[in-house]
Amino acid sequence: MKKKINFRFIEIAVFSIIITTLVMTAVFYTQLKKQVFSDLQIVAEILIEEDSWDKKVDNIRVTVINSDGSVSFDSDVDADILPSHLNRPEVQSAIETGTGEGVRRSDTLAESVFYYAERMENGQVLRVGKEAHSVVSVLLAALPIIIGTALLLALICMILSHYLTKAIIRPIDRMAGDLDHIKESEIYPEMVPFARKIRAQHEEILSAANTRQEFTANVTHELKTPLAAISGYAELMEAGMANDSDIKRFSGEIRKSAARLLTLINDIIKLSQLDAGNASEVLEVVNIAEIASDSVEMLSLGASKNQISIKYEGVQDAGVRIGKELAQELTFNLIENAIRYNRAGGSVTVRVLREDGKILFSVEDTGIGIPEEHQKRIFERFYRVDKSRSKELGGTGLGLAIVKHICSLTDGELALESEAGKGTKISVIWDVEE
Repeated sequence: MKKKINFRFIEIAVFSIIITTLVMTAVFYTQLKKQVFSDLQIVAEILIEEDSWDKKVDNIRVTVINSDGSVSFDSDVDADILPSHLNRPEVQSAIETGTGEGVRRSDTLAESVFYYAERMENGQVLRVGKEAHSVVSVLLAALPIIIGTALLLALICMILSHYLTKAIIRPIDRMAGDLDHIKESEIYPEMVPFARKIRAQHEEILSAANTRQEFTANVTHELKTPLAAISGYAELMEAGMANDSDIKRFSGEIRKSAARLLTLINDIIKLSQLDAGNASEVLEVVNIAEIASDSVEMLSLGASKNQISIKYEGVQDAGVRIGKELAQELTFNLIENAIRYNRAGGSVTVRVLREDGKILFSVEDTGIGIPEEHQKRIFERFYRVDKSRSKELGGTGLGLAIVKHICSLTDGELALESEAGKGTKISVIWDVEE
């Protein structure tokens, strides 16, 4: 980057110097041309005033042209051999307006000449001319100074570009070296949004790394518990330390631990799939009302065994872009949680409503509720309000985390209302799919 900026500076400087040199040369030539014509005018006026136009003047060609274009005198060439000068622009202008000037190549002298012509009182035209090589020689004399100045400026620009590049890059280098602690006042205002974005991404990466590390630790702990139980009961049975009644009880505990292990693994797999974001690519519009009603029906038997009443209320048709599998996962998890953390004689109400261009799916229970200090973290992986009760009831601590992921993938707005000892209501809101 430094080399590119430095090179661009030098490019601009060299281009500017070349353009400036060309412009100044053109201006110098224009001014010199004006000066030559001014000098020729003075010479012509002196010759006319002194009536000495036949006088020899150094580096000046003097020509006297008659009104019919014939040449009566020329200081450099025999006038008798010269053709008519009536068609010369400066002569025509002098005859018509009194004065004329021009620059052109002279066929007689075989080089470019500056001409100034002035009409005299007798009707003749006095023309004085100066060869271009004498003018160019003045320009060439100044050329080494112009080139030398241009080279000096180029050298100065190269040195300045080097230091300017370092000055420009310095805040960026400092930002790259210590982005977390650099003050926004110490970097360019245009770089502030970029710095904020990088800093936010850096924080997100650290947060994700910490979350992943915590998740790995939690997974290890959660898997270790049922595996330890299975291993312990199996060792007792293998060592012959269990009688028939113990074997039956141990087998039941092994089955429960295996079932818990399988549920936990399935939930981890689901979370991994949701983390990968693959599900969002195959989302389709499904009737969330029908799926919610089916989930209520499937879980009603388990609810009745725990003396909990469950019912569905609301519309019969509500299209949401969520996909059937994710819709079943979402509704089943929320309803199952409402049953699991309820109390005998309690109730669960599942609703799907249409309100103000939105579709609202909610699960409301009269269970144990969630204390306010836990509500912000309830959707984190493996987070439990009451760990012992949750494990006793068979929860993996991943159900609500899965719900949160599904809502993120389907642009659903997740809301929680709960009060300890009175119950919980969890809602998901989507835009209506036309």
